[in-house]
Amino acid sequence: MKPFLTAIFSLILIACNTNEPKINSTIVKGETGYYIDSILTPYVQDLRKLTDNSAGLAIGITKGEDIIYARTFGFANIDQGQKVDLNSRFHLASVSKPFSAVAIAKLVQENKINLEDLLIEYIPEFKMKGEGYSKITIQHILTHTSGIPRNIKIDDWLDPSYGNNALDENIEIVKNLQLDFEPGTKFSYSNSAFDILGIVISRVSGMPFHEYLDEAIFKPAGMMNTSLKKPKDVLPSDWANAHSHGLETQTLSPFPYNERIFPSSGIVSSLLDMCRWGQLHVNQGTIDGNSVIDKKHFKMIVSPKYETPWGDNIGLSWFLQTYLDRPIIMHTGSDTGFEAMSYIFPQDEVSIVVLANRDFSRAGRIVNAASEAVFGEPLKEYKLSSKYKFTEVYKKYGIEKAKEQWNMLKKDTMDIYFTDDQDILSTGALINDQKLLESKEILEFYNTLNEKSTYSWRLLGNANLSLGDTITAIACYQRCLEINPKYEKARIALLRLNK
Repeated sequence: MKPFLTAIFSLILIACNTNEPKINSTIVKGETGYYIDSILTPYVQDLRKLTDNSAGLAIGITKGEDIIYARTFGFANIDQGQKVDLNSRFHLASVSKPFSAVAIAKLVQENKINLEDLLIEYIPEFKMKGEGYSKITIQHILTHTSGIPRNIKIDDWLDPSYGNNALDENIEIVKNLQLDFEPGTKFSYSNSAFDILGIVISRVSGMPFHEYLDEAIFKPAGMMNTSLKKPKDVLPSDWANAHSHGLETQTLSPFPYNERIFPSSGIVSSLLDMCRWGQLHVNQGTIDGNSVIDKKHFKMIVSPKYETPWGDNIGLSWFLQTYLDRPIIMHTGSDTGFEAMSYIFPQDEVSIVVLANRDFSRAGRIVNAASEAVFGEPLKEYKLSSKYKFTEVYKKYGIEKAKEQWNMLKKDTMDIYFTDDQDILSTGALINDQKLLESKEILEFYNTLNEKSTYSWRLLGNANLSLGDTITAIACYQRCLEINPKYEKARIALLRLNK
């Protein structure tokens, strides 16, 4: 055998016998797929570099029956060096809501429920302060016109609930609240309304909410890497962890998990499964010959039901808008450490999904760029928060140079950066506990930009307290109460110190 061929043969043997796991992270198919890859991939890589993003990102594009582009970037878990692949599961946040809508539509299809039915028919013990709550219908909830407040409890991730009775806790919490408006008279986005709707889905189906979605939607759709439940205090190995950006991309805690809010934001899914979800919608409820929902009730989901404040319409949870002068069915999701976007172009038989496990991943710009690439439009330029330039300078030269950089960028409107002083606050707030001095310096700078932020003063108090400066911490908490005498967290912090 000639030396050259011997070398090639040896390389083949080495490749075949390697014990290194192969990471399945890319699908590119057809002329359109390769065109998308040639312009979208470098665009995204550049955007990620400029936003200091090493966490995970997954983009999937389908056309008809085919996935024409699917690519993943970065890490599912930075601390463990675990890269994202096509089967990594991302927290979907509010992109979970359309699944709840399909669950209701299936129950309507089975003649078990009607959209006009009153909520109290299925939850007789549902009560709120004041009047009007007895008029809430199933459709009011699905169109965000119920009047139920957006979030009925704070600290959902810090105080999670578990078990099959977790959803019922929403009934007790909401008893102490009033409607924001008379049902059906206004549009106002409500996570908590969907969580209460989950109780209806469970009672009508006769199954726990997560089991019904698994049996009625995930399995028939072939979405085998989509679920809700996880073991308590354990993150499964294929679940992407939460990340954010303080001075750099970092792991964020706690992971956004709470079984009390499964219906509004609890689903985790992979890129490949979300491509199937897109294809299911392109095919009006059917995938691989399996009917998850019939066409009549699919059309019920995506037909206009109410006009939103920005002039578009909402169907049942799905927002009905246009992009590039084409109709789209879309939903966004954003929770601590995650972003998700889903676009369906029904007339073009195209679906696009973007999943990210870091705050500030620019999922909205990326899904729009993917749309531009699909339809042969030039990719629009992106703007970046000046926080990335600020943190870059801070890490190299310290706070004084970073301040100068920030003030200079505020005056310069010609570059790719936009400046919003709130981004300084978010930077200081998101720095992890190992860098308290850095957090303190940045929060002090923010307080020169906005001296009346109780949140910033409280965080600064916490930082000083952790650094051992009790006197300055007390002064910070007192400043909070000067701005807002009813600021409970500052009052509690002072009481603890006085003890």
